[in-house]
Amino acid sequence: MWEKFRDVRTLGAIGVLAFIAIVGILNLTVYTPEATVLRYLSAIEDGRVVDAERIVWGDHVPDGVSVGLPADSANRPHDFTVIGSARTANVTTVDVSFTLGGQKVLTKFAMTEVPNWLPFRDWRFEIEPVATVLQTGSAPIRLLINGVLPGKENLTLVPVLAEVGSGSPWFDATDVSVSATTPEDVYLADLKPTPTPALAEVLESSTRDYLDDCAAQKILVPAECPFAGFTAMTVTAGPEWSIDTYPNLTVTSEDGEWVVKGDGKARLSVTLVDFATEKSEPYSELLLFTISGTLTGLDSNTPRVVVSNTVEF
Repeated sequence: MWEKFRDVRTLGAIGVLAFIAIVGILNLTVYTPEATVLRYLSAIEDGRVVDAERIVWGDHVPDGVSVGLPADSANRPHDFTVIGSARTANVTTVDVSFTLGGQKVLTKFAMTEVPNWLPFRDWRFEIEPVATVLQTGSAPIRLLINGVLPGKENLTLVPVLAEVGSGSPWFDATDVSVSATTPEDVYLADLKPTPTPALAEVLESSTRDYLDDCAAQKILVPAECPFAGFTAMTVTAGPEWSIDTYPNLTVTSEDGEWVVKGDGKARLSVTLVDFATEKSEPYSELLLFTISGTLTGLDSNTPRVVVSNTVEF
């Protein structure tokens, strides 16, 4: 009986030692910072954005973060090779080379170990492998990055050739590719946005409503309006305003803002008392006016013009 017990105990000890050995081997091969980085890069290469997010953030992507991956596989990295790693305090820096857009690139990833109750080591990115993409060269619009409308920040997973275009229904822009390879860096997309017909339609409608409200004011100087009439003569009837020609609006970028301008014509009809004859005479005048203002509400369903050149007196 004792020999059987001793044999079972020996087998148990061997089993424990084998388990410890297997855990040790896996922690040296599978559950390493280098292996974690390579799993992440493989997810990027395959376009598996959910898997990439899970490796970076676990089961909880931070609020306001929305990321995608380039639809074109040529804009994702391949041929990864770990060329070295270095440990400083609790952070391990992993150097990886890869091919992106036909070019060899080197990127460093900072990894840190996350405590857990499992025997296997768990590694996470100390510096999240995301970069910021900003627009340059014109007034800002909402961006579409890798087919996704980003959240509160214009983020892309790295390394990729980020596919950047217009994420606004009010502006068109030819897509551009931006090489984003280093975590936490900021990269610029040189988009050249142009207004869409939808924007022109909305602005034309809102501007007509604005001018019609101005014309409905039966005073010589309509409040907060771009046209006015002035006279030293006595007014006995009117004034009556009408819009003869609504402005054809243009939208341009000036000093980082979208500026709206357009010329129109308003007709003033009024009855005045002639000083010489003291008779009441009808008078009509066609007045040129200019709409000038800035464009707001581009993140809403109703962009509008804030008119800046109203008449002052």
